[in-house]
Amino acid sequence: MKQMFLKALLFILCVVTSPLVKAATPSSAANDAVMELMALPAENRQAVVQAKGSELYPQLVQMAFSEAQPMSVRWKALIAMGEARGEQATEDLMKASKHAQWFMRNAALVALETANPKQAISLAMTLIKDKALVVRSAAVETLRKNATPEARDLLWDELNQQYNFKNTQSLWIRPQIVEVLAQNPQNHELRIFKELLSDKDSRVQLPAVHGLEKLTGTRLGDGPMKATALVNLWKDYLKKEKVEL
Repeated sequence: MKQMFLKALLFILCVVTSPLVKAATPSSAANDAVMELMALPAENRQAVVQAKGSELYPQLVQMAFSEAQPMSVRWKALIAMGEARGEQATEDLMKASKHAQWFMRNAALVALETANPKQAISLAMTLIKDKALVVRSAAVETLRKNATPEARDLLWDELNQQYNFKNTQSLWIRPQIVEVLAQNPQNHELRIFKELLSDKDSRVQLPAVHGLEKLTGTRLGDGPMKATALVNLWKDYLKKEKVEL
């Protein structure tokens, strides 16, 4: 693995330092260098990109938007764009965030988390309504890292949107949303977490318990127990104690 990395690094360095490549438009040699770069393990690829990626940036953009390349290569190229240029890559990454293919929108969001975190939060608040479930889920993960009051209101609103159900079946993004909201629950949300104990999706109920535990400072049950038993304990406790914050 180390030998492969050193071989690829030597080739890439030769290409990016070549006067002919620097003076020319994207060349086959530079494209080959980017392909070598994409083949490296993530950690090694990141090290090379941070050192020399800026000089290969035009080729990275070309590869990311090339319909001829497979999804895996285009995804890596978008991530590398953010690593290579940081905030300066924002315009190109935002272009990718509006792409027709879901993985381009998803990768653009992931890349912006490093390149321009503020823009990533803003984009996540748009992509949380994306037509692709996996993109909406990625947006929730981005908001997990910075759940502002505005983001919390949006997450609560998204919880019961029709596109987060398949017919009447709750999709995985709903428990994911409640997990994020339960990390730092607000006093005025107690009633909502209480109502979620009766949600038809049992996967939503347990993170609702976690939110209630943090809000009330109370833990119920002795040792490990089944989720359904714990949820029922909380229902009884809230009914008897009439907890208010």
